[in-house]
Amino acid sequence: MNGEGAAMNGENPRDGAGGGGLDPARRAAFAQELLRALTAHCPGSRAELRGSLARGTADAYSDIDIVWTLPGDRFDPCLAAVRDVLESVAPLDSLRTDPDARNSRERRLLFAAFRGLPLFWRVDLEVGSSPAAPGESRPTSYGDDWSDPASALANAVAATKAVLRGQPQNAQGLLERGFRRIDAPDGVTGRWFADIRRLAETAAGREPDLRPLADRVLRLTDSHRAQLLWRTFPAGVRERVDELVLAGRNIQAVQAMRESGISPRPELHECVEVLDGRQRELADRMPPPAPRDVDTLAEAAGALPRDPVAVEAVWDGDTRGWTVVLTAVLAEPWESAVLAGFRIGAAGTDEAARTGRELAERLGVPFRFASPEEPDEDAPRWWDARH
Repeated sequence: MNGEGAAMNGENPRDGAGGGGLDPARRAAFAQELLRALTAHCPGSRAELRGSLARGTADAYSDIDIVWTLPGDRFDPCLAAVRDVLESVAPLDSLRTDPDARNSRERRLLFAAFRGLPLFWRVDLEVGSSPAAPGESRPTSYGDDWSDPASALANAVAATKAVLRGQPQNAQGLLERGFRRIDAPDGVTGRWFADIRRLAETAAGREPDLRPLADRVLRLTDSHRAQLLWRTFPAGVRERVDELVLAGRNIQAVQAMRESGISPRPELHECVEVLDGRQRELADRMPPPAPRDVDTLAEAAGALPRDPVAVEAVWDGDTRGWTVVLTAVLAEPWESAVLAGFRIGAAGTDEAARTGRELAERLGVPFRFASPEEPDEDAPRWWDARH
């Protein structure tokens, strides 16, 4: 599935709590549709939310818990139509019955996954009767059998949710139980992305009919990969990386991730992906970009401890690309003071060079840009060129 398809299924990590696939308003509207459909199908029944949605404590990852209470004398016919009722709201990917309650005349538990909704938003439908349904208990399933590999895949989704919520101990327990259910060595390493994918692949290998669901789980981990990788790092490393990101020291942030001590060592492209995610997450805490107009830069140059003898443009690179940095050159001893940075885009170096020349003219000093055509971090500096 491409990125657009993943977003449609709510499996895009950029779909935060305020929009897109993981928008709580979308989940709330869907839950209300389910409640209306269930009560309309069986007059005299009650359908109510429970759990975090009912308490008002749900987050973007919370599932949908519903209790459907049927009149005892209509328990069987109402329950028999549950698949059609749910399908009237949205197409089902799967509907499974908890085997521990499949014989009960008082309580059944169904698990529904809907096409086009996030896997996080599974519907747990508890069906009860009041008063108790007449008749003898008999084994009846109104969904597919709940197999151990299917349960393991549910654990993979729940573990993903636990990691994203910052609950590593819960995630580890879910993964360990998932591997035990399918009689596979757990070997949970804390490399969440790899561990969750291994559980999904192993479950699909045990029950090939589950391959479509396993593929959805794999797409879910792919779409949240940066967050899963981020949670792999120790807390101290995460704190240090955020400090560096907020300070604009991106290369050092990537270096801190690569030297975090986790094994195997994360690849460079993985760390860059995590860095991009942290920059988005911390965007509201990032300092605003410094003004780059000539008046402001001239004022900054005038506040330096010594008068500049030149304005020099030099190259700097980080994980996001190249930047031209305007510096004020100070003599005795030779040093430079950063005044502004210009991220190089479609306009190339034109804006940086133009601002540098105007600033130099305002200060009455020379302007130098040793390599305006292509990046060169090793180009000779002003004081080198004087000798």
